[in-house]
Amino acid sequence: MNNEDLGSLIKNAEQISEDYRNNIASDKRVVKDEYQAKAYAASRMPATYQAVLDSLRYVFKNSDMTVKSLLDVGAGTGAVAFACSDLLTVKEITLIEREECMISIGKKLFEYAGDSLSEAEWIKGTFEDISTDCVYDLVTASYVMNELNDKEMEKAVLKMWEITSKILLIVEPGTPKGYKNILTIRDMLLKKGAYISAPCTHADDCPMEKDDWCHFYNRVERNKLHKQLKGGEAPFEDEKYSFIAFSREERQLSLYRILRHPKINKGHIILTVCSKQGIKEITVSKREKERYRDAKKLKAGDAFY
Repeated sequence: MNNEDLGSLIKNAEQISEDYRNNIASDKRVVKDEYQAKAYAASRMPATYQAVLDSLRYVFKNSDMTVKSLLDVGAGTGAVAFACSDLLTVKEITLIEREECMISIGKKLFEYAGDSLSEAEWIKGTFEDISTDCVYDLVTASYVMNELNDKEMEKAVLKMWEITSKILLIVEPGTPKGYKNILTIRDMLLKKGAYISAPCTHADDCPMEKDDWCHFYNRVERNKLHKQLKGGEAPFEDEKYSFIAFSREERQLSLYRILRHPKINKGHIILTVCSKQGIKEITVSKREKERYRDAKKLKAGDAFY
């Protein structure tokens, strides 16, 4: 890669990051040409993959549910499909993406993956092009709702839920706006009879205070190119995300969901958790040997019992 190509990637990566931070307008295309698509794949794809992978782990933890078919809406370059394939045995994968340049890169990446990915079906379009003739075990949309206005979001979510046979997963940026979208979707689908699978510990009103928001994080390792695009030398970055998953059948929810970094003190750990009784702090003493050992391994987003 020459300096001119690298400079173009860096410039496009910076613009994409700025668009996401500033909550892009619904009529603005984040990626519209090959250079921007390459910058997206290099700078955003690893974080999207990890956020979706973590979300799926929370949804399917201690579950024997099988997922044979996947529909990913707003698929980008295929990060969600990679995450699903790494965690679940998915045989039929369908991806909807409006930008041809993103589809092109996604197809090239899939050529080097397993059979389910290399045989995936790509559809050029948006949620408007979702066919209701088919249903899918798992329907996903990651970092998509922040690109839609309220009316579009409602239409997209209701359509996706209609074709979901088992699980609908929505992942958004871990920002106040992203979480607001999650809350809106939560209220919308609970009224439609959907059951929450994760991360909530109940289906009552969210106990978060007005100026706070529910979000988690994952640590994403950076390679050399990623460091150059992000303009930093740290070997990792923390991706903040919010998510919610719904099921067609009622499932047992976690007793507690950890909301903040655990505070590890001498002889005890303090966990800030969400529960059916609201948000509270739990102190786990070193005297509680097994519970203390488990608590030391936890991070925000993890379930606790």
